[in-house]
Amino acid sequence: MDAARLVVVAVDGASPGELERILDTLPARPTPCRGLTLVGGGPSESDPALVSLSTGRTVAATGVPTQVPFDPSHSGPRAHWFAASLLAPTLFDAGHAQGRATAAIRWPATAGAPIHWCLPLVEQLRDYPDRWAMTLATSSPRMAQGHLAPRRDAGVRLGAVPKDAFAAEITAEVVRTHRVDLLALRLADLSEARRRDGVDSPGVRRAVGDLATHLEQVLTAVRPTPEDVVAVLPGRPLVPVTHLVHPNVALADAGLLRTDGTGLASWSTLVWPDGPHGALHVRRDLPEALREAAVDTLFALARRAPVRVRPVDDGLGATVDTDVIAVIDGDLGTVIGGSATQREIVSGEDPYYAGPRAVADAEAPVGVLLGGQAADRIVGPQSWASLGRALATVAGLPMGPSTQVSAAPGQGVPHPVPQPARP
Repeated sequence: MDAARLVVVAVDGASPGELERILDTLPARPTPCRGLTLVGGGPSESDPALVSLSTGRTVAATGVPTQVPFDPSHSGPRAHWFAASLLAPTLFDAGHAQGRATAAIRWPATAGAPIHWCLPLVEQLRDYPDRWAMTLATSSPRMAQGHLAPRRDAGVRLGAVPKDAFAAEITAEVVRTHRVDLLALRLADLSEARRRDGVDSPGVRRAVGDLATHLEQVLTAVRPTPEDVVAVLPGRPLVPVTHLVHPNVALADAGLLRTDGTGLASWSTLVWPDGPHGALHVRRDLPEALREAAVDTLFALARRAPVRVRPVDDGLGATVDTDVIAVIDGDLGTVIGGSATQREIVSGEDPYYAGPRAVADAEAPVGVLLGGQAADRIVGPQSWASLGRALATVAGLPMGPSTQVSAAPGQGVPHPVPQPARP
């Protein structure tokens, strides 16, 4: 008899109520199904949360502490696509060690990992000649040869296909044609629509309908049994944006960084944003007096903006060159921005506002739906990391202790199979 499968479907931007209503209409709804609550706090953005889940580690120990990798010299869309970012082993590594078949679709920090069917859907086009070359190069060989190359040869235009539709179609095809013991799928188009258009709009309502179609397609192909473990989880709830706060403008005004036009010329201190949060990075050799001045500048900002500042003493070695000495937390509906040249505080109702229309509520709990008899062994309240460890346990995927890291922070640990060169 085959071992129980573990199926994890992350739906960015959906509320638990929306997911329950959708699942109630699906013949392939996992049974029995019950709810579990992830406590508030911890990572609010998708990539850090899902990597915390798949490693069973807090964000401080995963290598993916923020949604956007820290790289002040780089402009344009960025994300944690490559497994080389990781500082800890994953559920996929545990499955690979046991000889179990694994699949990861649109999951962060998986490109180059030992995953049988891996489709990260990387968006880093400047490093590749075209979109198909990028997708084929960053997917696993089995995925590229068996499921992607035929679509390329048939003339599919990747840029014209919604990402969730493509991911759901590929996922359904993989699980229909192969035995997959561990499946992790992320659907993110609803979150992107809400952040772009607001919590509710005609485009968002269409995205909710599309989500129902994609979930039905995937779960019908998976056909979960009561013995399988199924977790369907949203991210933190999204709320309307009320303010966009640019703390780097305050640092520039205090002479702690310099700008060149709309970009950075040089910096010794810099706030790196992560949705409703921000981390104050300082260069390792910065004198103590300037460190204190940077924190004082942020405290002054907090007296006129809807943010709170917390000095931290455990952020040494945040990157190869920097320490983190303070964290900014925005009030509900506040987004921390990275610009050093825009206005310091912009209301979400301002006609010149240029930020997202929705942001995660970092303190809100998350309602997870669990299916399968083994899911009864998972009790709460849970964090992203503890839920990952619990899922690993019930699926028979012991993750073991954290891998010791001797490389510099942010360089990650090698996987047991060769990885493609990172652009």
